[in-house]
Amino acid sequence: MNMHGKYTSQVIDMGFEQQLVHKTFYEMLVEAGERDVVRALGEMFFAAHRDGADLSSIRFAQGEVYFHRHDYEAAIFKWEQVQRDDLRPWAQKNIADSCYELGRLELAEELYRSIETDSETLQAEIMLRLFSLYRELGENTKADDMIKRGVSRYPDYPNMTEWARAFFEEQGDWESAVELALGETLRTSARRWVDILIGYVEQGHARTMAPVRFSRCLALLYETDRVKFERLVQALWNGYRDGDLYFSWLAEWNRLYEELEIRRDYDWKRIPVLLADAYAGLMKGPYRLKELVEVAPPLVKSWMSLADGPEAAAAAAALLAWSEKFPEVFQEETINDAAKRLVHAKRPVRETGVSLFDEIADWAEEQRAGSHFRFRWVVRQLSDSRTHCVLVAGASRHERLAFLRTLVGEAALAAPSAPVLAWRNGGELEVAKISDDQFTVFSSIDEFQQAAGGRANRFPDDVVIECAAPFSLVPQGIVLLDIGPLGGRASFDHEAFVSFSLADSVLFLLNGEDPLSSADEQLLLRLHERAPHVPMYVLLPPGDGMVDEEETARMVEEVEAHVRTIVPEARVIVYSPHAPNRKQQQALIGLLEEMRRCVSSVRREEAILTTTGRFIAHLFRQRAEAESRLAELVVWKKEMAAKLSGAIHQLGDLQEEKTAKVAKSFHTVLADMRGELTKAIPDLLCNMAELVGENSDFSRLPLELNDKANERLRAYLNEEVLPKLRVAMEQWIAATEDEFNECQVFLHEMGEGFNAMFGEERLMLECDFRIVADWRRDISRLTSGAQIEKLNIFLRRTPGQLLLKGAGKLLGAFAQNKAMLAQKYKQLIETQDYIDVAETAARQLLLPFEWFAKSIERDVTQFFQAPATMLRETLERLELEIAAQEGELKQMRTNPEAYRDPLVLFGIRLRQCEQLAQAASAAVQLLQDENKPIRSV
Repeated sequence: MNMHGKYTSQVIDMGFEQQLVHKTFYEMLVEAGERDVVRALGEMFFAAHRDGADLSSIRFAQGEVYFHRHDYEAAIFKWEQVQRDDLRPWAQKNIADSCYELGRLELAEELYRSIETDSETLQAEIMLRLFSLYRELGENTKADDMIKRGVSRYPDYPNMTEWARAFFEEQGDWESAVELALGETLRTSARRWVDILIGYVEQGHARTMAPVRFSRCLALLYETDRVKFERLVQALWNGYRDGDLYFSWLAEWNRLYEELEIRRDYDWKRIPVLLADAYAGLMKGPYRLKELVEVAPPLVKSWMSLADGPEAAAAAAALLAWSEKFPEVFQEETINDAAKRLVHAKRPVRETGVSLFDEIADWAEEQRAGSHFRFRWVVRQLSDSRTHCVLVAGASRHERLAFLRTLVGEAALAAPSAPVLAWRNGGELEVAKISDDQFTVFSSIDEFQQAAGGRANRFPDDVVIECAAPFSLVPQGIVLLDIGPLGGRASFDHEAFVSFSLADSVLFLLNGEDPLSSADEQLLLRLHERAPHVPMYVLLPPGDGMVDEEETARMVEEVEAHVRTIVPEARVIVYSPHAPNRKQQQALIGLLEEMRRCVSSVRREEAILTTTGRFIAHLFRQRAEAESRLAELVVWKKEMAAKLSGAIHQLGDLQEEKTAKVAKSFHTVLADMRGELTKAIPDLLCNMAELVGENSDFSRLPLELNDKANERLRAYLNEEVLPKLRVAMEQWIAATEDEFNECQVFLHEMGEGFNAMFGEERLMLECDFRIVADWRRDISRLTSGAQIEKLNIFLRRTPGQLLLKGAGKLLGAFAQNKAMLAQKYKQLIETQDYIDVAETAARQLLLPFEWFAKSIERDVTQFFQAPATMLRETLERLELEIAAQEGELKQMRTNPEAYRDPLVLFGIRLRQCEQLAQAASAAVQLLQDENKPIRSV
């Protein structure tokens, strides 16, 4: 057989394509151990050529040898000659490989893409070569697309998935890396790929992937490898926690739990802890109830079914708490199972009532819902195991305070009108006033009573007065408590009954005149119903018939027998509440000492939970009241804003009216004075004729007359006119001041009215009376002297004056003409029109007053400026308050869940604590009948 025949017989070998892949096809044509492969193939080529055989296989092999010797051009030449159909695609691929090695990458890409073949091996090889080529070119997008196509088509091809994994990791494309590991895990179930997948998830590379992508893989692992199933669940849980897909993951877990029927047929190490932490995070996280209702109940169900030991009780309590709020989300069988688990499971180290209360109180403070000092005080007292609180009940409050006075003295009367009073034996005297909003401490009873407004002052329903002092008759650690409304008409919903849960024991005072009246019996019954486990001690005042010990013992026995029909374990003690003898007092102190040693931690925990429940209800009620108050406040403030706006307009009208009135009266004074001047000045000037005589120097007479007329005019203005004008101006100022005073009174009344409505001193409507003083100063200055220019009275160029002036110069030298001339002068002076002179003089005199009049409007505006500004600023501030409160009200009404949902969740957590507390109590009795539903502990 020639070499060609040898090749033909081996073409069907299963390793044939791998030889083509590694370019070792030539080994099929040459003898093993042949050293000169090129020569051997050359001889084979000439022999085949001589025989006329197909040379393609030999040329293909020669190309391989040249390729391995890096003679890529010779290799290309040989492969270009290959014509066999089965070798031709491989020859094309090898040519592309040679171009790749020569650095002709673009040509290599073109050649790879042009190859057409049915061989999956060749197609896979082409994809890997193109992947390497694109990486060489830096075209990572094309490389990514190519390797993903290769993985999807030929995942079993050697190195395909490994090259893909290395590339994804190098590129930081963790989503693709996770998808690869996930796909290979599902395809191969190989532990190696499971570990790779879990590693990716543990490193946080899957937190942006939809949880449903892992469901098939989790289902597979649940059936094949529970250890790795649990590891992957933990990795996914930790990755999704606090992320955007957390609730999607919880929903997917809940679905898987039901679909896979995950149960306690395996010792789960991680999942129960994950479920417990997830539940705690949901209940304390910033989530809406609407979101939680979808995921929390099924989550609690899976937690309960998978948890063991103490955690099983916590899970069962959580499920029962949710079932009470949302009974429709659980089947009856599940609820019954939870109740049984709660009974039989070990008790967990549960969330304490104090920690839950503190969390609620801190949340309320963050919500600006108040500090709630009273509730904090009650819980603090309940959490102090060193104290024992004794509730003094029964009789009238006057009788109770009389009894307490025998133990604490006058301190019992410190604040008899306070709803709740508490006394404790302390080192130094200290009185504390505690309400929801304030905690105030006083160093003496007098200081407290002074601040409180005396003993008769009534306190709001939420006030507690605590008095600590060295009370010698009160044992250390004993707290005496009096709740004012107790025994009255007030119901147990009264705010004061928040403090009722403090009672570790009850001292019930019977009425000495009518022991065990119907009112006493009713109150005893109510107290026992509200606190069935609190010890009850009944104090019986010694009556007239109790004259000796035997009679007293008989009376005590009768009363005790009757009391125990209401409170089975009650004890009766004889004690005079007003004037106890020494024996009675010692007996009472001994009883208090005995009480102090008995504090039930279980009852205290239940009391803390009860107080927490009242606190949650209080917050709900407070929110509703706050919304109602805020709505009313907005309406009221809008009404106040309307009234302020009306007041502003009213003040504007008043200012306009007073400005017009004051200006008018001022102008009236000026007009009267101007009229008087225009009448008086011409008469004054006409009288200047008396200064003319025969002896006058007629040549200078006009000048002399003009000077004397000006002098007489100034004297008239200064001596007669200005004093009269000063009087008129002072009268004007006085009248204006009266007007201003009326305005001020009006504004004071307006301000007081608004302040009364506001309930605070918001408005101080004080006008600026300094302008009146300024006016007086200005008027005094203006009327201190006339400042007028010298007037041309007799030197004007009127025809008569010109004639006399010329005649005077011409005829003045002739004595016989002087009498006639003097007579003519007189006639001229007496008959001349001086109106223009009078008007000029009046204008000059009154000009400063005219300027003064122009400032009146500005001055009156200044007078009203402060009240007007205060009214406007108050209105603006009020409008800002209205806008802010309307926004707050809108937020409360459009987003009530922001406040309500956390309280509902606090309530569910409270019920969980109560379920655990009740299950821990020996008094809890559960029905064991399997057929009877057990809905709650």
